[in-house]
Amino acid sequence: ASLPLAGWECRQAEASMVLESKKVEGGEQSANGNDAGIGIDLSKFATSADLEKAISGDELKSELARLGLKCGGTVSDRAARLFLTKDTPLDKLPAKVFAKKKGGGAKNAVPSTKKETPGSELTEVVADRRVDIARLESIVSSLLDQVRPTLDGTRRRVERRTTQTENERDQEIDEEINGAQMDEGNTSKNKTQGGSDDEDDEDDTPIYNPKNVPLGWDGKPIPYWLFKLHGLNHFYPCEICGNEAYRGRRNFEKHFTESRHAYGMRCLGIPNTKHFHGVTKIEDAQELWSKLKTVLEGNQFDGVEEEEYEDSNGNVIKRAQYEDLARQGLL
Repeated sequence: ASLPLAGWECRQAEASMVLESKKVEGGEQSANGNDAGIGIDLSKFATSADLEKAISGDELKSELARLGLKCGGTVSDRAARLFLTKDTPLDKLPAKVFAKKKGGGAKNAVPSTKKETPGSELTEVVADRRVDIARLESIVSSLLDQVRPTLDGTRRRVERRTTQTENERDQEIDEEINGAQMDEGNTSKNKTQGGSDDEDDEDDTPIYNPKNVPLGWDGKPIPYWLFKLHGLNHFYPCEICGNEAYRGRRNFEKHFTESRHAYGMRCLGIPNTKHFHGVTKIEDAQELWSKLKTVLEGNQFDGVEEEEYEDSNGNVIKRAQYEDLARQGLL
């Protein structure tokens, strides 16, 4: 219990020494009564006009706000208001030059200057409060440094658990409780010979594949249920492709758009269109092509028989009749 509090006393002492030194420096700088050494040095200027020419309006406004004086009006008004603090202490200035607080009028403006007066009770209270705040901050920083490794580990664990499945989480909890379980077979092999020798032996051993299941990406047979799902136990021959047998319905359907089947159709003088999708025998393909040619020829436009003309009276007649009437001069 005493470990997290090991560095508190040192940090408290450091914070107290720093704040006390700042308080002493602030008292020495404000001993003149107008804090001129902290902001703008008014001893260099003889009149407010000189101050107005040398200092910009924004700098005058910032200095007035720091001293608690009114910072509005023109640049001349600001310079004149600030020049009053050259020879007159802040607590001797009239109340009308101080900025009014939101909760009160000019009566509340004068006491605000007492905060700047060194040695006053309000200044001592503020300094004590700052020391207390610094002490609490040092305590919190020490505690945070002590528990930071635990916080980082907890965050990494939460991020890892969000990517795990329920089974992986249960397995991890079981390993934390019972310890990691090693494979007995692998441990016995590692005792007799090196791990690299085992890998070489596994690569050299023949693969047991009595049902001739296709091999997967890892060089091992794919699961048998996947083999049955894709119908890889069925072979579909195609006479047009040179009696090539395709394994599985998917490969069979896919081969109709491949170059080998298209080459076989070109050799037969038949276009490889969707009409011949599923036709694998040469005789069936030729018979279907002859029927399609008959249908296509019957659907062609015959200009002599189907072309029509219209005479001057609006009568629609065929082309042959129109030409006969024209030769007779009856139109």
